[in-house]
Amino acid sequence: MRLSRETVVSGALDLLDEAGLDKLTMRRLADALGVQNGATYWHFRTKRMLLEAMAESLLGAVVRDFDVEGEWCERLAELMRRLRAVLLSRRDGARLFSGLLFAAPNALAFGELMVTLLRRGGLSARDAVWSGDTLVYFVVGHTVEEQAARELPADGAKTRELESAVDPALHPNTAEAIADIPAPHHDDHFEYGLAVILRGLTPS
Repeated sequence: MRLSRETVVSGALDLLDEAGLDKLTMRRLADALGVQNGATYWHFRTKRMLLEAMAESLLGAVVRDFDVEGEWCERLAELMRRLRAVLLSRRDGARLFSGLLFAAPNALAFGELMVTLLRRGGLSARDAVWSGDTLVYFVVGHTVEEQAARELPADGAKTRELESAVDPALHPNTAEAIADIPAPHHDDHFEYGLAVILRGLTPS
């Protein structure tokens, strides 16, 4: 039986959770699906095309049934929270998403939602698009750091290493703030950064 496109994408996302992005290969995917190497190329000629389809699948959960009604800034914040939650739902989800540019239905719908809300806030078309990029870069970058922190030893060794490296005589301001340098990052840290960006979104 020929593999469906949906089966390949679903299998690839499962393999992403199991092995991580660096070990996600077309050969390994074929093995996981129980098919001959090369069978997946019927749907995806390159690994990049597969990665784009995986990211597009994740974006479906972001845009599905999203309600734009309400105060534009709060709805925009909720859209960014949805994006973060979806990226966190898969191992290396943020790394998968970063660096991809693809014109697929869910990606276009996500972009349209962002621009619609930002235009409602009074931004020009250009400022809305660029502000949307800034928000996405923040969400993806923050989530990359969150997911990388999951790989750190759970015993807090890295935090202690940072604390011991900070010399109050050389780094007085860093030393004063040492308790607020989160590793891993917390939800409050994300919300703070998101609020900082949203406060700066005023028409130029």
